[in-house]
Amino acid sequence: MLPLFILMVQLILYGRKRLFSLINDLPTVFEVVTERKPVKDKPAADSGSKSRGSTKRSSDGQVKSNPKFDEGYEEEDDEHSETLCGSCGGNYNADEFWIGCDICERWFHGKCVKITPAKAESIKQYKCPSCMRRGRP
Repeated sequence: MLPLFILMVQLILYGRKRLFSLINDLPTVFEVVTERKPVKDKPAADSGSKSRGSTKRSSDGQVKSNPKFDEGYEEEDDEHSETLCGSCGGNYNADEFWIGCDICERWFHGKCVKITPAKAESIKQYKCPSCMRRGRP
């Protein structure tokens, strides 16, 4: 009777771990709705971030970028209304300075990540605090 109980407990524990990993491999509702690709912990070798220039959203709502990034890229006006800060979760406001992470492509209030517009101009490639902790290239 005891070995059967141990086998049942092991089956339950391993089943939970497997179910947990299967659920975590699925995209989140936010990623599905916004049609974003899930952010992986280990980026692919050819992520394209090397060829893409740095992007920054200034206080007037305009996206500033290097010419490399502008090739064939058009941005919709209503896209800004859906943008949420990756740090505080606040909505996009054209009166505030925003900066985009060049690694995970999330947007942040400048004040949330302690970046000023002047400091952002001198940064070639911005990495958000999350990407810095993960040691992404």
